[in-house]
Amino acid sequence: MCLRVTRRILSRLELAEGREPDPWFQDDYRIAWITVLRAARGEPIPQVSATYEVLGLHPDRVWPAIIERRKLLLGAEYEEFFGVSLPPKKPIQSVRILGREREAA
Repeated sequence: MCLRVTRRILSRLELAEGREPDPWFQDDYRIAWITVLRAARGEPIPQVSATYEVLGLHPDRVWPAIIERRKLLLGAEYEEFFGVSLPPKKPIQSVRILGREREAA
């Protein structure tokens, strides 16, 4: 039963990839196809290895890489085209752990 469902999903993803005119969406379908195949084989983190195989990056690094590429291509026009960049992150501060204070008291 599970093998039959996996084959149907892979078949649908393959058809969708073949019909997709946008190369970036084709990559998404290819990543999904590899992920389903590897998940069916029991790989623990199939989406990570599939993304590495197709894009050469960890999934957490894909969006930052897209932003960097856009900035390189557009240069000074990046801000004008995409709007204001994100606000700066808060400065690092030490955090009190309440559980330790209670234990010490």
